[in-house]
Amino acid sequence: MGVRDFGAVCDVSVLVNRANIERAQQLFDGGELYLPSATYSWLARDKLIGVRGKAIGYSLISQFVRDRGLFVVYLPELYDELSRRLLFAVERQVPLTDLRAAMLAAHMRLPLLAFDDEPVDRLQENFDARVMWQLDARADWLAMREALELYRELSSDVGGYLSQHFGEDDAIQNAAEELRRCRGDSLQATTAAVRRLGQAKPNPGTLNFRYLTWDLMPIVHEYSQQHVLQPEVVRELCERALLLVASPK
Repeated sequence: MGVRDFGAVCDVSVLVNRANIERAQQLFDGGELYLPSATYSWLARDKLIGVRGKAIGYSLISQFVRDRGLFVVYLPELYDELSRRLLFAVERQVPLTDLRAAMLAAHMRLPLLAFDDEPVDRLQENFDARVMWQLDARADWLAMREALELYRELSSDVGGYLSQHFGEDDAIQNAAEELRRCRGDSLQATTAAVRRLGQAKPNPGTLNFRYLTWDLMPIVHEYSQQHVLQPEVVRELCERALLLVASPK
């Protein structure tokens, strides 16, 4: 796996203090930690920002950025626009910072690393997010690689299903149920393989990986009806309806 193939996008709960960032680095040793450039720009301008009641200081984050402990990544305009559309769709019940982080993670096909359950809770309350599958993986490169490979396979499957059933009611819910039914044996096999990996090595911690479907489809369908996106881009957005959230146990 190469650059941006292994690592995580940081939720604000990771960025609140040095101990949390260093813990994230320990868990993803050998991988990179990312944050959206829009979030960093806001932080650089205001020096101290608050998201979900958590304060994030520019001095700490900028030091990690300078030392290449954190990497600032540009979120493509389409995904930033989609984040804003989602923000207004739920009347700002989910912070734009959270939506950008989730969209960046989905775009990069990396997990969103969160040290609390609030991002998932808000997605469940506002976007009908559902846990399609979950597994625990030791913070070992081989085990986490398997978890990430499963995510990429499932996101492709979700995108394929949603493309075939585009515009149908409850397509996102049906996609999760259908894939659990069709891929049940392979999901169980991957989970068992992940459990075995890294057992003989020192354990820096365990991560719980949750594979969530969240309902982006009304806005994606609107984009399609307006003929502003190519079919392959619509398919790409369908794949982003699967989000992977990683949390330490």
